Amino acid sequence: MTHDDHELDDATLHAYVDGQLEPSHAAEVADRLLRQPRAAQRVLAWREQREALQALHRDWLDEPVPSRLSAALHPPAAAAVVAPPSPWPRAWAAALLVALGLGAGAAGGWGGHGWWQGKQQAAAQAAAQAAARAAGRDPTVPEYVRDAAIAHAVYQPEKRHPVEVGADQADHLVQWLSKRLGAQLYTPVLRDYGWKLVGGRLLPASDDPSVGGALARAQFMYENDAGERFTLYVSTGAASPEAPVAFRLTQRTEGGSTTRSLYWIDGKLAYALSGNFDERRLRVLADLVHARMGMIARAASSP
Repeated sequence: MTHDDHELDDATLHAYVDGQLEPSHAAEVADRLLRQPRAAQRVLAWREQREALQALHRDWLDEPVPSRLSAALHPPAAAAVVAPPSPWPRAWAAALLVALGLGAGAAGGWGGHGWWQGKQQAAAQAAAQAAARAAGRDPTVPEYVRDAAIAHAVYQPEKRHPVEVGADQADHLVQWLSKRLGAQLYTPVLRDYGWKLVGGRLLPASDDPSVGGALARAQFMYENDAGERFTLYVSTGAASPEAPVAFRLTQRTEGGSTTRSLYWIDGKLAYALSGNFDERRLRVLADLVHARMGMIARAASSP
């Protein structure tokens, strides 16, 4: 029995789900999950539990501060004469600012400016979500993800012209798309996992507040020996560059064909990986692609 034949232990799987493994180790685990369906199913279940827990009580962040706490922050002037104000309201206000991620200077100055910008951005996102509901779309799914699914459905069946620039010009393709998007892009090599790069293309983008209104996007296409394809869609201008990687799943059915997309934000880039196969395979592929791109980025930035 080889090392790869051993069932992955729970400690390794938990570290994998939590993003605590080194990129090279994560890529190895992703590869072994392709051959261990029971372990892959556990990973899938844990991811779903984690996402459900993260979604709990998000609406609380949008609720106003209770009146009794607001009153404590602004005691009557007469009370200030009779006795010195309690330090508790200030401590509570500072704790609230820290909890909201605004920092010690957020009550005024440049911190207040950042807070106002955040409010404006939230208003733009709320307007976009209202428009999505009016159009019968899920407002929680960013517009670029919908565009990625449409682009996948349009181009993956193509036999003669699936891409704009082929893999035989991979270096030119990456340089060109990186220049147009204004960010360094990478195409992970997946030949050892049975996937080869077909090529890629430049695509237009709508004004999407969820990713900062990027003007251009890139699509890379991969194919295996069975003729199956998946596409990796990339957008720049992520609204939260410091946001942790968090994979989300959505699906779109049109003309009897279902396209599933896993999307995430990593730094200033937003990604959507789309395919016409089941969720488990898509998640393993997304983990593998993310780990490989991380390895390439680290190697490129090292002296």
